Amino acid sequence: MRRLLPDTLGGRIVLVLLVGLTASHLGSLWLHSSGTHALVGTTREEQLAERLASTRRALAALPAGERDHTAHALSSAMLDMHWTPAPTVGAAEASGARALAIRARLLELAPELAATGLRLGTAGGAAPPHQLAGALQLPDGSWLNFAAALFRPVATEHEEILSTSAMALGILLIGLLVVRLIGKPLRELAAAADRVGGPAATAAVPEDGPREVRHAARAFNRMQARIDRLISDRTQALAAVSHDLRTPIARLRLRSGFVEDAETRRKMETDLDEMEAMIASTLAYLRGDAEQETPRMADLAAVVATICDDASDAGKAVSYEGPSQLRLLCRPLALKRAIGNLVDNAIRYGRTARVSLSEEGTVITVTVEDDGPGIPQADLEAAFEPFRRLDPSRTPELVGSGLGLTIARQVAERHGGSVSLSNRPDGGLIARLALPRGMPMAAQPVEAARRTA
Repeated sequence: MRRLLPDTLGGRIVLVLLVGLTASHLGSLWLHSSGTHALVGTTREEQLAERLASTRRALAALPAGERDHTAHALSSAMLDMHWTPAPTVGAAEASGARALAIRARLLELAPELAATGLRLGTAGGAAPPHQLAGALQLPDGSWLNFAAALFRPVATEHEEILSTSAMALGILLIGLLVVRLIGKPLRELAAAADRVGGPAATAAVPEDGPREVRHAARAFNRMQARIDRLISDRTQALAAVSHDLRTPIARLRLRSGFVEDAETRRKMETDLDEMEAMIASTLAYLRGDAEQETPRMADLAAVVATICDDASDAGKAVSYEGPSQLRLLCRPLALKRAIGNLVDNAIRYGRTARVSLSEEGTVITVTVEDDGPGIPQADLEAAFEPFRRLDPSRTPELVGSGLGLTIARQVAERHGGSVSLSNRPDGGLIARLALPRGMPMAAQPVEAARRTA
């Protein structure tokens, strides 16, 4: 039963309204139909009996030659009457509550019919089977014959059903509108919650609507302000620390130049380079540099080819395969950093990097393959965690900041794409960067004041 319930609050409210209206609709129809049938049925039976009794008295006062013509003149669509010397209805009695009610009322109006002067039965011949046929004896022995459509359904039943159905439909439509109005503040609150931590600038939720919704929006705005203040304070503190660290690093680099032993000097400079790279990567990750770059049309093929050419010029085994031009609305500097991180990882751990660029439909894919030891299947997703290093499982002698893959995934997600890792069957790792053709509208630059360094 739980699986049959709508998933949204509005859907459940509408379902409750629909069930309630259906039950009320069916109940009111039953009560109305029962009351109408009882009231209208009784009234029609009394009117029919009185009309037959008055017609019998009128015909009794007329000459025999005028009686049949008068009986036809007094007939109607629901009551057909004619005069004959002998009855046209047999002795068989009609059963049913209506027939009995008509008999009782006729005998009440004309007690002399109690003997043999009243016959009620079902109409025969071509007459519809739902008609009641009868005959009343006049004082001179002739008969007033009639056929009445007593059992024909009430003509207004269909109109009643249509009117009540239209009323129920109108109430349901109004209920849908009210549900949408009630759910609007909740939808705005959910949309604002999705924006927290995203690329777009946070905006305060309107504090309107019912009291409970206003209270929730006010609490959410306070929480959002605290989160923004926490992020800003943390980024500023780390930026200050990194600035202070660069000064002693610069002094150490200057002093390393006076070291006479070339091997020792080389090792010191390597350590200093690594420290500077770690600081730069950490700040880039925490600041979210990709957020501050304005999207523009760029040639992604040229960006990837430039990364590969620079690595090849540095003596690395890097190859590129793909189109010579592929224009895309993106943040080119951020994408260059993300693809560069993937290529650097391939070179660092696999000694080689085979880079390919392709486009299938609306998805653009950058694939980087290496010949390294790969990553255990259980650790493929953990490799994207910030500051997570899987070096012991790959090349123990190499170290890094642990942010290359994290930044690559962050940049891809800012563009509405993704980054995934998989192991090659014959050894090595495959990194895939997938980007959509159309950049999401939400991925817009953030105010620089939000995250300052």
